[in-house]
Amino acid sequence: MTWLVLGANGQLGQELMNLLKTRNIEAIGTDQKEIDFAKPTEIAEKLKKLNPSRIVNCGAYTQVDKAEEEPELANLINAQAVGVIAKFASEGKIPFVHISTDYVFDGTATSPYLENEKVNPQSVYGSSKALGEKETMKNNPSAYVLRTAWVYGEFGNNFPKVIAKKLKNNEELNVVNDQIGSPTWTFDLASAIVEVLEKKPEPGIYHVTNSESCSWFEFAQAIAKSINADSNLVKPTDTKSFVRPAVRPKYSVLSNCKWKDAGLTPLRSWKAAWNKAAPTVLSNL
Repeated sequence: MTWLVLGANGQLGQELMNLLKTRNIEAIGTDQKEIDFAKPTEIAEKLKKLNPSRIVNCGAYTQVDKAEEEPELANLINAQAVGVIAKFASEGKIPFVHISTDYVFDGTATSPYLENEKVNPQSVYGSSKALGEKETMKNNPSAYVLRTAWVYGEFGNNFPKVIAKKLKNNEELNVVNDQIGSPTWTFDLASAIVEVLEKKPEPGIYHVTNSESCSWFEFAQAIAKSINADSNLVKPTDTKSFVRPAVRPKYSVLSNCKWKDAGLTPLRSWKAAWNKAAPTVLSNL
């Protein structure tokens, strides 16, 4: 049994490759150099040569603000390419997991989003990911789409690393306190991916995040505490004062009830995950 991890050089991809190694599961990892999602017509042939028994797609166009200027490229990578991979997996009866995002919602909810709620993306990135979900399920009704949010981990660049670096330099930070979500550790998310392919619940869309929620400001304060930095350096601001090209969902808490009801292991709270993750995530700053 050989797993194929697409986007293996990203923060989730690297985490998943590490986890599979520790579990003695054979895995091939590819990145853009080996399989270029911007060239969907070449993908199926390359997948055929690799002959995987499981496929996990962690690959994506993730530059949220830049996507506003490159909608065609974002759709090519996040939707068209994904449709090709989903179809290949379906035709070969290969279990397939595709990673999606909270950005498919508009962020106007006041209680955690359920999987069957209407998507209403407010950015090019969100629209491309929503289209990717559609392409996945259309081409492969047996697939698993795992929506997650606020992902961070040991690998790559992410919110905790940026915040910690600035705090270590005694920089003051303005962090938004009116965007609410669930910070999710790549280790817990990677473990969830392995579990879903081992237990094989009903196919479809599942929400997978660490439980409970906070604002980016509260998360930044937790990061400050982890490195014994002065938490007064972290100042609250609001979204209106921190304008960026792409709209962020103000509320993007995802309900994990379906995951739990399917008999899958609920992820720990974001605080418990952060306390466990912090030493590793912040070790190489």
